[in-house]
Amino acid sequence: MSTFTIPEDASTVQPNVADLNAQQALAYHSVLAFVNSSSAERQNFFFLYGHGGTGKTFLYKALVAHLKELGKVVLVVASSGIAATLLPNASTAHSRFKIPLEIDHTSSCNIRKGTPLAQSIVDAYLIVWDEAPMVHRLSFEAVDRAFCDIMNVPFTGVHYKPFGGKTVLLGGDFRQTLPIVPDSGKEESVDSSLTRSYLWNSCMVLHLSENMRVDSSSANNQLDFHGMNFGRWTLSIGNGTMPARSFKENQPADWVEIPEALLIQTVGSPVQTMATEIYTDFQQRYHNISYLTERSIITPTNRNVTEINAHMLALVPGTGRSYYSSDTLHTDAADSYRIEAEYPTEFLNGLSFNGYPEHNIELKVFTPVMLLRNLNPAIGLCNGTRLMVIYLGHYVIRGIIMGGTFSGKTVAIPRIVLNINDHRWPFVLKRRQFPVRLCYAMTINKSQGQTLQSVGVYLPKPVFSHGQLYVAVSRVRSASGLRLLIINEDGIPSKYTRNIVYQEALADLLDIADVAQVCLVFHNFLF
Repeated sequence: MSTFTIPEDASTVQPNVADLNAQQALAYHSVLAFVNSSSAERQNFFFLYGHGGTGKTFLYKALVAHLKELGKVVLVVASSGIAATLLPNASTAHSRFKIPLEIDHTSSCNIRKGTPLAQSIVDAYLIVWDEAPMVHRLSFEAVDRAFCDIMNVPFTGVHYKPFGGKTVLLGGDFRQTLPIVPDSGKEESVDSSLTRSYLWNSCMVLHLSENMRVDSSSANNQLDFHGMNFGRWTLSIGNGTMPARSFKENQPADWVEIPEALLIQTVGSPVQTMATEIYTDFQQRYHNISYLTERSIITPTNRNVTEINAHMLALVPGTGRSYYSSDTLHTDAADSYRIEAEYPTEFLNGLSFNGYPEHNIELKVFTPVMLLRNLNPAIGLCNGTRLMVIYLGHYVIRGIIMGGTFSGKTVAIPRIVLNINDHRWPFVLKRRQFPVRLCYAMTINKSQGQTLQSVGVYLPKPVFSHGQLYVAVSRVRSASGLRLLIINEDGIPSKYTRNIVYQEALADLLDIADVAQVCLVFHNFLF
């Protein structure tokens, strides 16, 4: 079995201030200037806005390292478990700040004054929160109310300061998918964004635009579509500026043409074609962890993910093992006996839910799986962590973490009880199962935070929400590592697909790419 060492990038290299580019250095010194300021009128709320590869993680680490050297307290959180594993001593924001899962306009976090957590917030000189755009604005407002209470700062009025006056640096990319709002449309999705919060009026936006990740080799620059190289092309998709057309009358013009160089043509099974294209020499390399780590197929829906994973599993030699869940009902209804009789165990076993394991999980040794829950972020076991299975036991599954800070670490995954509360059913389903699923393929939403060498984007149906196409095409460093297979409504390969961009979600994020302009903005704040 081969071993894998993650390539050095912004998530693993030790930060050195001398290595910061002009935009990173400007943001670095600006945040520190306000952190060290004793003025009551100082700026305390920042947002670091940059697409993948602009070095946000590297900048966070540089700030944290500097303040830690000075003996100052820094709290580091991220909106996803994957992002948290790339940051020093980080945890997920919801677990660190006790953010309620069910939230409304009056919610606050369950942080009691006098507790160690409350004291760590009081002592913190800086709070870093990565991947902020994927969190509902109500969560930030709940944290704001909690911080104001802990810091004894009025929540409203002339003396109000965001987050109780604590210096907070959020970061991320609003071009990516917005917070998930069940059964919602465009208006609800846009309204859930942080830019629609009352907090946004107090935020200073720091822009990063220089891509430090995309390969600048000649092979990567061969793509020339509408006069753009690969990096600019992906950004034009994220910004919604790619030339688009409409194929039906009274329909939005959001269909974009994909360059021929990126397309896969097929005359047979699309799934088989995609699998062969991305998982080359699979029969010889199916057990190679480096090979599995650097590639994946991504697609919009769980149904397509399941289809691709089943196809790949059948190609792995050896006998697999099936793990069946224990499914029971929990209900407070007065007629609980009737509900239990109406929904027998066999019916419960057949239910599938997004983000939860299936009743029947089929695995083989050397297959890749994705963790579906935060089990122990301190050792890399986060929602979204990928592992290669090396042992299939009755009570435990062992695997090796693929990629990220904890790459190569051997860990054990137990069965756990998951409470599934779906508004479609009059009960809470308690499912005891291993919190994993095969991940030769993953949904586009799950791929956020992943950086791969070879990605196949399988689109039997178009994307259905803001930022999904941008996320899909920006998972790779190079155009040579990206391939798309698009199937139109007639079942025929196509070069056109939808690109959904809610411009309302980007309207408040003026792109200041000129360093001289940014310097002028910060000069006005600093002096």
